[in-house]
Amino acid sequence: MDIDRSSMVILHPTALPGGHGIGDFGQNSYDWIDFLKEAGVKIWQVLPFGPTDNVQFSPYSSSSSKLGNFALIDLTYLSKIGIIQNEELNQSPENQSKINFLEVYKYKESILRKGHKNLIKDEKNVLHKEINNYKENNPGLENELIFQMATSVFGDDWKKWPKDLINPDKNILKNFIKDNKEEFSYQLFVQFLFTKQLNKINEYGKENNVKILGDVPIYTNFHSCDVWMNKSLFDLDENYNMANVAGAAPDIFTAAGQIWGNPLYLWEEHKKEKYKWWIDRLNSCLSKYELLRIDHFGGLFQFWAIPNGGLGVEGVWRKGPAKSFLEGIEGEIELQRILAEDLFALDLQEMDDAKEEFNIPGIKMLNQRIPHNSWDEEAPPSEWAYNCAAYTGTHDSPTTKQWLEETTDGQRKHFNEFVNNDLINKFDSDVWNAISVIWETPCQLAGTLVQDLLELGKEARFNIPGQQLGNWNWRLDSLDPLNEIKDKLLKLNQDTNRI
Repeated sequence: MDIDRSSMVILHPTALPGGHGIGDFGQNSYDWIDFLKEAGVKIWQVLPFGPTDNVQFSPYSSSSSKLGNFALIDLTYLSKIGIIQNEELNQSPENQSKINFLEVYKYKESILRKGHKNLIKDEKNVLHKEINNYKENNPGLENELIFQMATSVFGDDWKKWPKDLINPDKNILKNFIKDNKEEFSYQLFVQFLFTKQLNKINEYGKENNVKILGDVPIYTNFHSCDVWMNKSLFDLDENYNMANVAGAAPDIFTAAGQIWGNPLYLWEEHKKEKYKWWIDRLNSCLSKYELLRIDHFGGLFQFWAIPNGGLGVEGVWRKGPAKSFLEGIEGEIELQRILAEDLFALDLQEMDDAKEEFNIPGIKMLNQRIPHNSWDEEAPPSEWAYNCAAYTGTHDSPTTKQWLEETTDGQRKHFNEFVNNDLINKFDSDVWNAISVIWETPCQLAGTLVQDLLELGKEARFNIPGQQLGNWNWRLDSLDPLNEIKDKLLKLNQDTNRI
């Protein structure tokens, strides 16, 4: 990865304070960047920005690889340009420590639709020209917008749409837009706002030497424009049912394995088209973020295929495209901007060799790399490789406070041994000692959660893998407590040469 030795903090925008029941691209995003700059942090790591489903609300379960989640749009902008009254924004859901997604989504969509109707009536509004320019400059978004429009009209299972829309030709799509002009205009309006606001945040980040590290799931949803318009690239039968689905093999954490339910790729078909779909997908993501993490990177080398309707333990390992994938996209993708989430059930030497050859950093997590029995089991953090991103934990982990409270006596003992014998920058806090361990590693990138900076416990955990509901809803009440640790983090960045 083409970046100097740096530090990063994970915070999805939905977890920011303020907004209208959910964190968004409003003022607190800019205040957060200010904090990062003043604390010497160069990277803001986020989760995927795509539209989520309305059940789990997972950023990793999206109907589009290219579009943005309307819930991240700052609604105060609509009042600034005169298409929504301030009084209407005062009726928003309360800002609480847990997001009520159903209530928030319903409210934000209603305001956006009302703002769109008011914009249509205001023919002289300068936004019309901006939206038209956006449409002309992004012709590849049309099918994505049609898919969102059809979902709004016919529901979230494209197999149950009218027959002519299941396998549409260009004329069908053109007529569908013509018959649903206002809905298409609304979907375009939403994506215009999302892109405009995200671009401003990216610009502000660049001005303040803060890069956004985005994320892309390896798999896409069955109900997505990706599958709808590219059926031949996915493992579907003649009736477009998923023959097999994605998941995770049984391990020490989940003995039954995990069923994710995503359609699997037909890699030979992707190879035939020279990975065009993947190149388009990754470049679309790289247009949103300065840097990009590929989730479940190991799935490009081997993947767990579960018969549709079967149990997680009934899956089998299959070979992915491996190194040939990276060779196929190398000339079209800036691989120096890619980070691999390579925490995987199998030890894959071919994956490690490919990361080294293409200079793609992998990931190490402290809570997985401190041994339970003996240091003979693991290399100590002081010996980790440079081409790596080291973390106290990620959105899928317990917070560091929770980990230290709940882990085995053996792992806690070995953590304390390392702190006492090897750590240079020591703190009075076990959590901050864990952060310091990561910052002192030789690794190119050092990361932590905002929850760890604030020494929060299990009440602040963001996601529990395998748990279907109740995730993703934690958020900060205020950014003010960060002021108390800003100088401490700045000094740690200075002392570990991460500025």
